[in-house]
Amino acid sequence: MDELHGAASQERQPHSSSPHRNRPHRNRRWIIAVAAVLALSVGGGAGFVGLSAARSAAQSVFDTQYAEFLSTRADAGDAFDSAQSALESAKTTLADSEGKVLTEDSRTALADAITAAESRVKDAAGELTATSERAEAAAFVEVGVLDSGSGLRESAATLASLSLTTVTDVSTVADQLAGPVAAVTAAMAVWQSEQDRILRERYTNHVHAVGWIPELDECKGSVDLTAHYGTPAIAEHWSCGGKNFPDEPGTIITLTGERAGTYRVDGIVMMLNQRRATVADIPHGYDLIYQTCQNGQSSTMSLTALTKLD
Repeated sequence: MDELHGAASQERQPHSSSPHRNRPHRNRRWIIAVAAVLALSVGGGAGFVGLSAARSAAQSVFDTQYAEFLSTRADAGDAFDSAQSALESAKTTLADSEGKVLTEDSRTALADAITAAESRVKDAAGELTATSERAEAAAFVEVGVLDSGSGLRESAATLASLSLTTVTDVSTVADQLAGPVAAVTAAMAVWQSEQDRILRERYTNHVHAVGWIPELDECKGSVDLTAHYGTPAIAEHWSCGGKNFPDEPGTIITLTGERAGTYRVDGIVMMLNQRRATVADIPHGYDLIYQTCQNGQSSTMSLTALTKLD
């Protein structure tokens, strides 16, 4: 029995189901699986690093282009502001010169230059606005974790293509206007010089007092007789200065003292005989009346109308 049992035991050994017999094969399968996972991980990591590097490079290109655009736009903005300032100054000169030049030639030339400059500034303003809007649109770029930076590169290319040539070119507007402005300024100086000469040579009459016959007889100049005549009036004896008073219509004169101002002579509007005329015969409705006796004769008392200019 012992022998039979031993033989039987030997026969069952080859069919033993002990787990320890298959462990080397399972270990080999685990090693292969782990190696495969590691290989995938290493490959994926390398790809991510590559994307990150590409994205970083694209970001650098974008940042450079955006900074360059901002610098260009700043310079263009300065040129635009300078052009606008020169334009406004030229307009002021044109407005201030109205009626203060002997001929209109220089003002016409300046007006033409202003029109041309306005067109250039308008075009520049349009370009500056449109280009700035395109730049702002290009500056907003969405970048994902797995993005290689293609959007950044496209935006950088857009920024590099933007042009502000029209804006920067308006920097010459000031030079364009300088000549015509200088010509008008010079013309105004000539006009002013002529006005100064006219003023120096203009007839001036001094109204030294408000009064009546005693003040007239003092022969110090004209006398304001308004209170006696009931209308603005001054008078002067012929021998005291009346003979020098201009009566040509359109003549510009200056009065000092009482009734001071600049007046235009409108001519003699009435001749009266002092012996027959009364205060009621004095004409009304004028800014001022100047009275004198022609050639010292009371029978030919002239009344010259004056219009006050300033």
